[in-house]
This record gives sequence, structure tokens and C-alpha cells, in this order.
Amino acid sequence: MANNLIVAIFNNAAIAEKACQDFKDYAEKGQGFTIHSGVVVEKRTDGKLSVLERQSRSFWGTTIGAATGALIGSLGGPAGSILGFVVGASAGLTGHALRDLLDSELVNAISAKLTPGSAAVILEADEPSPFAVDNVVSGYGGSVHRKAYPE
Repeated sequence: MANNLIVAIFNNAAIAEKACQDFKDYAEKGQGFTIHSGVVVEKRTDGKLSVLERQSRSFWGTTIGAATGALIGSLGGPAGSILGFVVGASAGLTGHALRDLLDSELVNAISAKLTPGSAAVILEADEPSPFAVDNVVSGYGGSVHRKAYPE
């Protein structure tokens, strides 16, 4: 089973919220899909990311995982990077592990798809297969990016 950082990008926050419910339902089926942390972010018209608190808390509580915090920082510019890496470091991943996970290819691919008005669901999860998550994302017209955690 792969422990992955999963980023699902949708046209807007309402669609992302529907996908969140599907991810949560899948995790509750007990088929090996386990969400360790999750957050919903929206790209504003000024290019900055906003964490959508209501959606994030209602599905996964208040915990933001190390890689999630670092990714938000990487996508949010210099000030966001400092915050993201502080959150990430406090959660136990070393700087090298975060850099390996969040390479420029992944961050650039996500940045290209995350346009103003769009929203992303960022999950740190164990998944036995990518098919269920991919089906949810494609069913809502989104795109998915994933990266396995370094061992």
C-alpha cells in the first residue's frame, strides 16, 4: 500500500467539497484507503491560496500534515513557504524528505492547474490503488497529482 501526497484540483470549491465527501465515504468503507490529513484550498483572484476552513474541518479536523503544510507554502509564495516549512518541520519530516517529496516538477504541475477560482483537495493518505481516487476526481472533471512519500 502506498503512502501518498494526493492533490486533486477542481474548477471551484463547491465541486471540491463534493469530492471531499466521496473521499471520506471511501475511507469509511474500510478498504485500505486511510486519510491521515486533508485540507481544501482555493486560489484567489490575487493569486494567493486560502485554506477553506469550513470544508477542511468538517471532513478532517484541524490537523495539517507536514507535506501538506509545505506544499501550501510552496504554492503560496515566499511568505507562505516560510509558514509551510515551519508547519512541515514541526510535524517531523526532515528538510530533505520534504524537498524530495515536493520537487519542482510536482509543484510546477500543480501550479499550472491551480488557476484563480479553482480549488484543490490536498490529502496525505494510504491508498491500496489509485483507481478509486482517480475515478472520483475524473468524475468531477478534475485532475489529480500524487507523489509517494520517500521511505
